[in-house]
Amino acid sequence: MDYLKILRRALEITWRYRALWIFGIILALTAGGGGWNGGGGGSTGDRNVEITPPHIPQELWLALVTVAIAVVCMFILLAIVATIARYIALAALIRMVNDYEATGQKYNVLQGLRLGWSRATLRMFLVALLIGVPLAVVSITMLLISLSPLLVWVITSETVLLMIGTVAAIGLFFVFLVLIIAVSAVVRLLLQFFWRVCALEGLGVLDAIRSGCALVWRHLKDVAIMWVIMVGIKLGLTIALIPVTIILVVVGALLGALPGLIVWVITRMLFTEAVPWVLAGLVALPVLVLVVAIPSVFIGGLMEVFSSSVWTLTYRELRALDEGAGEAGGSEEGGGEAADSAPQELPA
Repeated sequence: MDYLKILRRALEITWRYRALWIFGIILALTAGGGGWNGGGGGSTGDRNVEITPPHIPQELWLALVTVAIAVVCMFILLAIVATIARYIALAALIRMVNDYEATGQKYNVLQGLRLGWSRATLRMFLVALLIGVPLAVVSITMLLISLSPLLVWVITSETVLLMIGTVAAIGLFFVFLVLIIAVSAVVRLLLQFFWRVCALEGLGVLDAIRSGCALVWRHLKDVAIMWVIMVGIKLGLTIALIPVTIILVVVGALLGALPGLIVWVITRMLFTEAVPWVLAGLVALPVLVLVVAIPSVFIGGLMEVFSSSVWTLTYRELRALDEGAGEAGGSEEGGGEAADSAPQELPA
């Protein structure tokens, strides 16, 4: 397999096929997770007086519970929407690149969405679910087992036993960490082929897993080499983007500092010392986040397009190798049969 040819072709597709960028950006936005953190606190002096908690009306409690439920439902809804968008974008990228390579046909974004909205997309999600849920259960079980030596802190107070249990837990945890990283890498690699079997061949969940495993096993060396190349490319790109990210942070901080300073100057005449800083931060922080996030998401989207194109082209190449081997085998077998069935010349 010509690895360099696949990489060059994937780079060419990424640059010329602009409709793919939208789906790559969707993948970049839905690839990771985030969370909101908040909190507050207070302190009281040491006084010999009885402190009674403030009375909170029942209506306020109901309002707080309602808001909490609404926030949880909103996050669940966002997670569902993000998952649907991710798998539609993933299926669209696979099928758009495959059709472009097979026929030269380019689709626009709307046509790509139609390609992504299909039964194959649902099967791709089910494949990931079928593999991800048992992997998560096994991972949690292994984590609990690796931390089980810490139970000595509950059942004994002997210093030697406590030290042995702690060291054993640390050692087991690192073994678990290395093992889960290796297994996750293998699973992510296999999913690339399972998804393409679903999207391009229309097979069901179990058939796609069997077919994908068989394909990888037949071409294990080629798949492993391409995986190492892709890991190296992503690692090199990550290192190369470190100075770019630092520059973006500096630029974002400078751009956000000006409106933040204006807000601070205005509000410090109206509020106490803490409030102007908070308001200035609320104005400056979104500017910083936007300056850093927009280029990062765009570059991440291009990398998603490139990576998906590489694996789609690799899948096509491996299928072509299988078909070529089958045709060669059939030709040899047919040639042998023809030779056996050819009439023998009688001696003169």
